[in-house]
Amino acid sequence: MTTRSNSANRTGLTLIGLVLLTAGVGGLLLSAGVFGPDPVSSPVLPEEVRTFAGDTPWFWWAAAAACLLLALLGARWLIAQLRTDRSGQMDLTADPGDGLTHLHAGALTTAVEDEAATIRGITGAAAHLVDRRGQRLQLVVDVADYADITDIRTGLEEQVVPHLRQALDTDLPVDIELRPGRSGRSGRGLT
Repeated sequence: MTTRSNSANRTGLTLIGLVLLTAGVGGLLLSAGVFGPDPVSSPVLPEEVRTFAGDTPWFWWAAAAACLLLALLGARWLIAQLRTDRSGQMDLTADPGDGLTHLHAGALTTAVEDEAATIRGITGAAAHLVDRRGQRLQLVVDVADYADITDIRTGLEEQVVPHLRQALDTDLPVDIELRPGRSGRSGRGLT
């Protein structure tokens, strides 16, 4: 998922949760008689509202259109969940007049993961090119309980990242995430 999808999901779920919480609290207060004894014994909906659907011929067509709209919005939301920030390749072209050079993301990330795994104390690593054109690398490293975080960080910053940048001949930004205490897991597909 993209960062944009994540924030939209959180906002939408928060709003839905607040609406449902408000309706639930209102129903509890109504049934407890907080609004007086009359609302407890009377129907929730007035007679005109209860018979509106049966008395209005266009109501069911409007309800069907609303359901179709909700289905389309739901399908759009599901498609948005499938999008990701990950990139399948990296464009290494310095001058388009000289031709195009693309590097497959899997080749790059596997090399970075393998080199990171050689550092003592690292039990697994997962690397991903992100952004639309693969302009940033995310490296997630699982660290053993016994490992020295300072040594691992130094090894990553002074060995893995410079080798990556030297191989690409670019100053590619690298985000490193250390996950302490996750020993004994495979390095592929951690995130």
